[in-house]
Amino acid sequence: MRTLDPRTYQAAVSNLHGLLSNSAAAAPSHPAFIKGERTTRYEDLDRATRRFAAALHALGVRATDRVALVLDGDVDYLIAYYGVLRAGAVVVPLCSDTRDKPLRRALGDSGARAVILDAANTRYLPAAPAELPELHVVIVRGKAQPTAATAWETTDYAGLLEGTQERGGEDVAGDALASIVYTSGTTGEPKGVMLSHDNLLANSASIVQYLELTQRDVVGMVLPYYYSYGNSILHTHVRAGATIAQLTGLAFPARTVEELERHRCTGFSGVPASFARLLEAPSLATRELSSLRYFTQAGAAMPAALTQRLRSAFPRVRLFVMYGQTEASARLACLPPETLDQKAGSVGRAIPGVTLAIADADGRQLPIGQTGEVIARGANVMRGYWQRPEETALALRDGWLHTGDLGQLDEDGYLFLSGRQSEMIKSAAHRIGPCEIESVIEGVPGVRDCVVFGVPDELLGQAIAAFVVESAAGSVSKAALMRACMEQLPRFKVPQHVRTLDELPRSEAGKLQRGVLAQAFARGDGQALQ
Repeated sequence: MRTLDPRTYQAAVSNLHGLLSNSAAAAPSHPAFIKGERTTRYEDLDRATRRFAAALHALGVRATDRVALVLDGDVDYLIAYYGVLRAGAVVVPLCSDTRDKPLRRALGDSGARAVILDAANTRYLPAAPAELPELHVVIVRGKAQPTAATAWETTDYAGLLEGTQERGGEDVAGDALASIVYTSGTTGEPKGVMLSHDNLLANSASIVQYLELTQRDVVGMVLPYYYSYGNSILHTHVRAGATIAQLTGLAFPARTVEELERHRCTGFSGVPASFARLLEAPSLATRELSSLRYFTQAGAAMPAALTQRLRSAFPRVRLFVMYGQTEASARLACLPPETLDQKAGSVGRAIPGVTLAIADADGRQLPIGQTGEVIARGANVMRGYWQRPEETALALRDGWLHTGDLGQLDEDGYLFLSGRQSEMIKSAAHRIGPCEIESVIEGVPGVRDCVVFGVPDELLGQAIAAFVVESAAGSVSKAALMRACMEQLPRFKVPQHVRTLDELPRSEAGKLQRGVLAQAFARGDGQALQ
């Protein structure tokens, strides 16, 4: 991995939308975004964002106003995102597969002045505008359907792009707040992570550097844009002047593979479940995918068996294992492809511009090889949590981001994770991280996915439970699973309860919803493994 200073990538821009301006000026006719048969060139995307920014300003949106974005999977997301930034406002990206409570909670918590959403989602707005007193502008994409929220005055999204006025936004400073990204909220209410233009510029610079992205790259996109992983793919490829090819999605893996071939994709980014589905495509061996040069994987630990299957299917494609958090604008560490075997199980070294360390419960840094909390610092680390000063003070201490993840660094600076503090299983006198047990179970033939967690136990305090998803190609027996655990783990780490499920509940970002799983276990969901 090269060690160039990532600040060299930022020299020509002071804000995120400056990345788009640069790429449009350098290659105006180059494809920025492809979906189906429609291609959007850089100059057209840049002009559309300038018109959208002017339209927002005409509607009363001003600097520092929050604008919620409830779109995904289309060039309109890019137009709205960079258009909001050009207006000097703050983007609040939200999941487009929403419901009334999460949407109203996010709009209320962020104090959004405006929201941009599909017509189908207008039904989730409250019937009385007084319930969201700070929300004044509702921009709707598509034909609005009659809903209970008829009291809202709406503006047509397409009409805003037909204007002739343009707004540049070049005066937006790098330290200005760019986005509030809500965490997945698996252990409580979602928190709004405040990211500045500088935070996102620093992280995108580092990622462009280690992936060696250029204008020639075409990424096959299946991840949601509203979450930090998808968001980083957007900024890095716009920064490089590369192309984003929106794929159908992995519900139909055969179609995804066909689109990777048709668009001559050079890269594909996913969570472990993405690659598991990709490998299930029956046409995989017959497609011409020689253009692929890299994969990136993040969002959750990749099972060793899945990693091996992926590398066997694509021996010439470089696999980058990555680790990060929303609070770090996306990335903290990356495992270079050439070290996958030498540093198996590691999530890599700190990316350019980031420093990693391990700390004890009092924040004191621990020596090499000792396990503690992963802490990080760098220009990519968030400004804090929106309107949550106490939680900000816990996460940001003495210039370090306290990640809540447990791990250790080896003598070469490679990070090995062992779980999250909140996921530790307290069984008898032992504190047990689930990752090691999950790694063993995932290596058993017939297992496609699994999760390990603690459940109440009168004798032990907590017993170890596991949910297992069997692969499409075969099944797994309890005897085989227990034999693998007994051979590779101390007895106190062997699960007492094992059940099978058809799928594990995950967020769109690929994160396991452990709280949901614990409740499912308590209800008796799943079948006991035979």
